[in-house]
Amino acid sequence: MENHHYNSAQAVVSAADVNERRLDKHRPVARALRDGAAVDADEILALAHGQVALWEQRCLCSQDYIDAWKELLQHPQRAAQILEERSSRAAALRQNSPFVASVRKFQALANAA
Repeated sequence: MENHHYNSAQAVVSAADVNERRLDKHRPVARALRDGAAVDADEILALAHGQVALWEQRCLCSQDYIDAWKELLQHPQRAAQILEERSSRAAALRQNSPFVASVRKFQALANAA
């Protein structure tokens, strides 16, 4: 039988790594919201609004996150800012991100290049 030991230092590093990966994955979305063509930003926002609506309809996410993202999606520049911010609030919002479809799209484009 294997003996597994919990190492809290490894868990903290692991959580930091996960947060850093989420930050990296959301950077192209933030750039597109901030600097991209209106069509790209409109598509990204439409997908995000749809995701938040789905969360709300099916009670898939905390109402706190739903409300926060509803507010942020009304202000794309602030949404872009939070996607690149290193605060604990930003990390939590990225963990519950309505931009997953857009993140995947940007990853697919990067992998195809």
